[in-house]
Amino acid sequence: MNILAIPTTFGFSHPISGSQNRFSNLITELKKRGNNIILLESNDVIRTSDSKFASTYSYEDLKIFNRNLSIFKDFNLNFINKVSFILKNEDPNLVQITHPSGAVIIKLLCILKKKKTKIVYDAHNVESDFINETFSICSKYSKIEMFLVYKYTALLEKIVCKFIVDHILSVSDQDKTIFLHRYCLSPEKVSVIPSGVHLPDLSVLKSNINLIKKDLGLDPSKFIIVFHGAFSHPPNKRAFEIIKNYIAPQFKENSNVLFLVGGSGFPEFHENNVRSLGFIKDLYGIISIADIAIVPLTHGAGTKLKIFDYFSVGLPVITTKKGIEGINAINNEHVIIVDNNVDSNVELVNSIKYLIDNESERKRIGENARKLAEEKYDFKSIGGKLNVLYRNIKR
Repeated sequence: MNILAIPTTFGFSHPISGSQNRFSNLITELKKRGNNIILLESNDVIRTSDSKFASTYSYEDLKIFNRNLSIFKDFNLNFINKVSFILKNEDPNLVQITHPSGAVIIKLLCILKKKKTKIVYDAHNVESDFINETFSICSKYSKIEMFLVYKYTALLEKIVCKFIVDHILSVSDQDKTIFLHRYCLSPEKVSVIPSGVHLPDLSVLKSNINLIKKDLGLDPSKFIIVFHGAFSHPPNKRAFEIIKNYIAPQFKENSNVLFLVGGSGFPEFHENNVRSLGFIKDLYGIISIADIAIVPLTHGAGTKLKIFDYFSVGLPVITTKKGIEGINAINNEHVIIVDNNVDSNVELVNSIKYLIDNESERKRIGENARKLAEEKYDFKSIGGKLNVLYRNIKR
């Protein structure tokens, strides 16, 4: 089966955020199952190593006044020409897009070329909701930009979901329900393909804990509380500010507690009881040395893959309701869930104190989280489910 995969603001190699990780892993799993992958990526993100994995093509994003207009693919002549060339020369059976942009012109080209190519929208979230929430805490754009982009995205999403794509992948039952009700879709048009994780070998991770702490210059007795994510993503940046300015100061008197943060774009520093590592090369290694993970997210859409990362290493997680959205985890069994208003809510701080004082609870919740990841969120089984779905769609 020939599959044309088109990411939006990221490429295949070197994923540095949750949505990139999902795209990369799903495409890799499809490749493992004998599918021929074709990648069409922006010149800004394509890497030479991508050609070792798949047939690769690139296009130039529209730009004006230092703004990347990647959401306007349907009006991008360079993108249109590349899609037309691929449809003619690669003859894909299915096109997987990660954003509504580009779907309309792809559908039109398929009609003009009399191709029966199926179009699938892999919705990492409900994009209009994501834009609305992200813009509410982002000062990068003017009010008129925020208004126009939101309105355009909402309209485009509606048109694409109702009339253009053959199928929609949602990351959770919650997102599926939103798609079905908001756009009056039939249940058969939307399938839940959750995000997930590749499960690391816990015995290997545990054997390296002391070495990693030594390399970082950490006291082996330190109680480590971890959070990671792409700093450029406004909800992650906001969560980091909450940790630094509200949560961490509550533990200043306990000199044994260290908040360890990092991710793409994070500044490196060590202030009081907060240390930022910057970009984290060995993610599983770093989070495996932690005792607790916290996810104090107050905004954002879709499922948060950092939760799966923590679950995969058996790390007990304290998260807001926003942080755990779309993940079938039970409060006080697989995770501890607190209210979203973490700025003034002492519930999160008290939950951290509770787990610090209760090693048996940390172990129980961490082990339950790992089992949940094994049973429901292993990318190997998710990839198999997606492969079967795509072959049924192709018929």
